Amino acid sequence: MIEIREIEDSELMDLFHIEQISFLNNYRISTLVDMYGNSSYKFLGIFNRNRIVGYIILLDSIDIYEVIKIAISPNYRKKGLGKKLLNYVLDDLDKNLILEVRVSNKGAINLYESLGFKKINIRKGYYADTGEDGIVYLFSK
Repeated sequence: MIEIREIEDSELMDLFHIEQISFLNNYRISTLVDMYGNSSYKFLGIFNRNRIVGYIILLDSIDIYEVIKIAISPNYRKKGLGKKLLNYVLDDLDKNLILEVRVSNKGAINLYESLGFKKINIRKGYYADTGEDGIVYLFSK
């Protein structure tokens, strides 16, 4: 059974495991713990049989939400879970949502555009690890 809910502090190590295998520049566990303790951040997980298989971290920046990270465990990708997680967030929004994505991440780009995100900017060389450009998307509530 798939469930979406806020992540509990006891689940941060499981989130960290997904973080490590999903991103070249992944956060340290101490960074995630600090963010988790800051009320401006919201951590939501998508769970399969009570096991976290993906997450999204949102930052409430007063007048807009920003997606800081979104990831699905490799074994659960291409099953619609990222879309389900984003739809859950979008259905509950009370203000606009912004995110960045690598230009090479075609799957994520297709997902964001299918959900109504609009490209608003290109950040040249945004990703320091590769120098890759980042596309900024906006979802207007």
